Amino acid sequence: MENQPNIEDLKSKVDFGIKFWLEFENRSILGSGWAELLDRIENHEEGSLTLAAKECGYSYKYAWNILKKIEKRTGMPVVITGKGGRGGGGWIKLNDWGHYLLKIYKEYLNEIIKIEKKLGETMKTS
Repeated sequence: MENQPNIEDLKSKVDFGIKFWLEFENRSILGSGWAELLDRIENHEEGSLTLAAKECGYSYKYAWNILKKIEKRTGMPVVITGKGGRGGGGWIKLNDWGHYLLKIYKEYLNEIIKIEKKLGETMKTS
């Protein structure tokens, strides 16, 4: 008989993860990365998409495409933008729809974290 691994050693390596995203009419609109972008926009005092994108590890163009995809899939934009002063640039902030989506995402995430913790405790006793 071949060398079989110790089943107890294998059991200790089994874990799980839960991923979720918000959907709108059966189309995904907000997962962890996109939610992080909205969160960075919401919490950035400068109102800079460039800085929010950089903090998420995204290019400006990719971040802007995310915002456009959410708008296309829901029919509503999630941000308000404005032009900057004489030095150029501009500002961005979440509108009511963007705030709502981020808020509900965070609420669901908190519930998922509770479920993960409970399941993790259950797995340790198995």
